[in-house]
Amino acid sequence: MSLTRQLKGKALDLVDRIVPVRPLERSQDEQMLLDRESRRMHLYFTRNCPSSISVRRQCQRLGLKVVEKDVLRVNAYRNELVNGGGVPRVPCLRIEDEKGGRWLYSPDTILEYLKNRY
Repeated sequence: MSLTRQLKGKALDLVDRIVPVRPLERSQDEQMLLDRESRRMHLYFTRNCPSSISVRRQCQRLGLKVVEKDVLRVNAYRNELVNGGGVPRVPCLRIEDEKGGRWLYSPDTILEYLKNRY
């Protein structure tokens, strides 16, 4: 990882911790359904990855309560990522649905999915 990317990641992590995200306003029933649905999504991320931070903030902005798994802090999460998705790359969004599970790796793909779905 380049020095510039590391510095950008650390700066964005600091901003992420300081500046809160304001979620969309929804009715209580809508939010309850969304919470239930979003619990079936797992976001694998690292705190110093700029792409991971942008995906996490977008999930927060949409009011999604995805299960967040920091792969640098917990080795079991990294193992899940490698064994399930096949690639140890973050950000990764695992979506559990009727068909099984899908693994989305590209930040652009993840953001596009979230935009179209929610």
